[in-house]
Amino acid sequence: MENKFEKSAVNAGQSAQYLTLSQPNLEKKKETLEMFWTDQRREMENVNDFKNKLLLPPTLIKKIMKKDEDIPMVAVESPIFLAKACEMFIQEPNLRSWLNAEENHRCILKKDDLTNVIIQT
Repeated sequence: MENKFEKSAVNAGQSAQYLTLSQPNLEKKKETLEMFWTDQRREMENVNDFKNKLLLPPTLIKKIMKKDEDIPMVAVESPIFLAKACEMFIQEPNLRSWLNAEENHRCILKKDDLTNVIIQT
């Protein structure tokens, strides 16, 4: 009969083996995320007119900002900058969720994928 120490050593060996097996997936995730942020940086450096390239409308963000009574005026650039920040805030966790779904051999994102991403970060 094995004692507790032998069992834990076997479990540690198995988990170490699992980590080495999933290492290529981890490298792929890191590479994909680095490419995402590189593309985001390149896009921000090369685009002269952000207003036409945004997915979220800056006018709507400006309306939301103006609803706060403590803010008397909103600079022209603020809603544009905030729209781009919100866009990246949405895209990055979705990319991580997609990588998680691919790792589990699925083509559909589930709520659990996003939950796991939030827990991991």
